[in-house]
Amino acid sequence: MKKLIIVADDFGWTRPINEGLVRSYEEGIVSEISLMLNSPATDHALQFIKKHRLNNVGLHMLLINKQNFNRDDYVKLFQNKSSASIEKLAISELELFEKLVGKKPTHIIPQYGIHGNLKLLQILINYVKEENIPMRIPRTALSNANPDENYAAEIMFKRSGIKTTNYLFGHVTGCDLVEVRDKFLDELRIVKEGESAEILLHPGYFGAEILKYSSVGYERARDLALSLDDSFKKSIMKMGFEILSYSQL
Repeated sequence: MKKLIIVADDFGWTRPINEGLVRSYEEGIVSEISLMLNSPATDHALQFIKKHRLNNVGLHMLLINKQNFNRDDYVKLFQNKSSASIEKLAISELELFEKLVGKKPTHIIPQYGIHGNLKLLQILINYVKEENIPMRIPRTALSNANPDENYAAEIMFKRSGIKTTNYLFGHVTGCDLVEVRDKFLDELRIVKEGESAEILLHPGYFGAEILKYSSVGYERARDLALSLDDSFKKSIMKMGFEILSYSQL
């Protein structure tokens, strides 16, 4: 079978996001949830985890402890911090996740693909290999200042032998539900028998609060609708995919 993991990012950012995200997990096709720590609605998300007994919860690693951040903040972080300082931030966040959730994360998904920076990547490779935890492919670049950075990161990633998928598909922008659904289905056609892919989504109910923190607003309602779209799920199944959690890779 072809393996497909569908991940909902940004759990813990706002209450409307949390509510829509949990619905996408319980009623839709989302199979993994990524929790943001030190965020406006992290406590609310933790209540959901306990009340709904959510099992497949991983860490959406931020490193930056503030509500409003962007890519430039991470460019500056890696420019100004040493590898030792980055390691301290990462380990602190991993330890906090385990303290709050009561277990280790089922996966690690750093914000903006920041593990494409080699200062963070080796730290996380060591951690996930030791704990046998899957991690998302480091596909997204923060800056064009070093075009070889992510190429080197992906080579290191693949050679490390850690658990991950063969492909990563995501469409952050665009409000046309049908168009985005069709793009995902077209991309999934390149996955061969025995291979695996991840679809990343940002499902949630829209709330004005998110406009203060993120450029992704109305698209969250789009992804929630997509996760609940039974025809989308049937199309995926007809292509020979089995929807799994990261632990089933």
